[in-house]
Amino acid sequence: MSKLLISIAMEAEAAPLISALNLSPSTSLFPKALPFLSYEGENLTLITSGKDSVTGVDNVGTVPAALMVSHALSTGDYGTVVNCGTCGGFIKRGMSIGSVMIPSVGAFHDRRIVIPGTKFEEYGVGKREVTNAKADLVRSSLGYVGGCCTSGDSLDHVSTDDTQMDANEAVAKDMEFASIAQVCSLYDVDLVGVKVVTDLVDGDKPSFEEFMENLGTAAKALQETIPRVIEVLKK
Repeated sequence: MSKLLISIAMEAEAAPLISALNLSPSTSLFPKALPFLSYEGENLTLITSGKDSVTGVDNVGTVPAALMVSHALSTGDYGTVVNCGTCGGFIKRGMSIGSVMIPSVGAFHDRRIVIPGTKFEEYGVGKREVTNAKADLVRSSLGYVGGCCTSGDSLDHVSTDDTQMDANEAVAKDMEFASIAQVCSLYDVDLVGVKVVTDLVDGDKPSFEEFMENLGTAAKALQETIPRVIEVLKK
């Protein structure tokens, strides 16, 4: 099995998994100028986005995710990226709290670049097919659904986001997957996404309430799911 790079945005999402996989902190991957953290295990590296130096909160969003994964791929020898974390799910596409999905498509819903007569609008959506044998194997072996994971830099969503998410046929909504899909396509590295639903985008509760209520449960679900994903990838 080629070396795995496991990417997780938030410390709370990563902590149970770091413990479950018995990973050790490492300072060799990222320079001091970058806030990202790395942990090493047998034939794998887990990276998290670290904390913002001004506010002290996790560096969430598409920019930190893309920068973190790109730097790791440029300096390390990794054959597969496993991007795992929480997401919002869509009831109308069969998702519920705790559901797990393995995206087969990544796209953006908040990069609106409408310039008639050009392809900037298509570029803004940035749809990427995540079709590789490893993702297909994980999906089929563990019985998880595929579909589009749509990404943006806001936890909430406005009507224009809803329109684009519907156009994307989104099954899940997060703040990083589409940007990592673009990075992996540039480096020609296989990507396997593992997303656990913490909140329902088309439900009747505010996203932040459900997210905070279910973050711990989702982190534990990742702790159980990722070792199973690793075992499948070893085949």
